Amino acid sequence: MLVALRSRRQIAPFTMHRPASVADALALRAEPGTSAFLAGGIDLIDWLKYGHPLDRVIRLDGIPGLADIAAEANALRIGAMATHAAIAASPLIRDVLPDLAALWPAVANPRVRFTGTIGGNVMAGKADYDGLPALMALGAAAEVASGAYIGLDARNPEGLVTAFRIPEPATLRLFADRSLRPALTLWLGLSEVNGQVRSLRIAVGMAHPRPVCVTLPLDLPRPSLRPAAAELAADVARRLPDPASDGRAGASYRRRMVEVLTRRILAGDSV
Repeated sequence: MLVALRSRRQIAPFTMHRPASVADALALRAEPGTSAFLAGGIDLIDWLKYGHPLDRVIRLDGIPGLADIAAEANALRIGAMATHAAIAASPLIRDVLPDLAALWPAVANPRVRFTGTIGGNVMAGKADYDGLPALMALGAAAEVASGAYIGLDARNPEGLVTAFRIPEPATLRLFADRSLRPALTLWLGLSEVNGQVRSLRIAVGMAHPRPVCVTLPLDLPRPSLRPAAAELAADVARRLPDPASDGRAGASYRRRMVEVLTRRILAGDSV
């Protein structure tokens, strides 16, 4: 019988650093040797247990402001160190983007929700995580330490991510269907201005090596959305990059289910 154990005895020695500022964290990362930033630690600790060596681990939880959730001009800013539990419980998010607050308690298990962070969830780059497709559906951008903002559709941002910025949250609705895990998950963001639906952003997780997002620019009155649900869903499925075929599901099944789930959301009573 073969038994595999991942214990702390397999973790190679490293030094732990607790910088007090973003500048200090970046300076430590620039020193010779290998290093990694530690957010909630869910994925990094697991990675270390597999025997991957590091010279230093740079904890981010002592840096002020990285967990803040704040309103900005026409935007909602969620700090990269905000935990999933903090996002679900935030009075500000419940006020300006209630769909996100309502959906987020279903993400992960209690241990992960109270420890894992939105930044760590995105930067882990795992196809079955929900942070990235949810932010994609909301049209969010990643704020990096330089202050620049980087879109999330093409690739994971490099460097130290400090926050995620969601533009014009008052115009947004967010829907999700996670019922077909582990074959796929679907997040749908809808932008509406003065009763006109301006865009749909459909982000698909678990069907590709990295979540992908299909954007449909629109100019439809809200009441016209439900009658157009089948046509819009078919358009999304056509635009979707080729899904993977693996032990969880085939490519054709995944493409078809993206169409089905998109149509179900758009034709539902909650939209």
